[in-house]
Amino acid sequence: MATSKRGKKPGGKPAAGLAGRPELGPRGGHTTRKDGRVKKTVWLHEDEAESVRDAAYEQYRSEASIIREAIRKYLHIED
Repeated sequence: MATSKRGKKPGGKPAAGLAGRPELGPRGGHTTRKDGRVKKTVWLHEDEAESVRDAAYEQYRSEASIIREAIRKYLHIED
């Protein structure tokens, strides 16, 4: 049976071998932290990167926390 790009069968069940999140990346590095966060690489346009950098500086926060907050707001995920 074919799987989608996200590794799920058409019925919504994970494909064999993809049920859990990977602990190690392709080069052997850890991609999942003990607190449940997963490492992702995202390419931003120059203006987006500059805006994130500026917001982080102004709010005394990390760029990662600014990006996580924006994603959670956009996807309507509660804290």
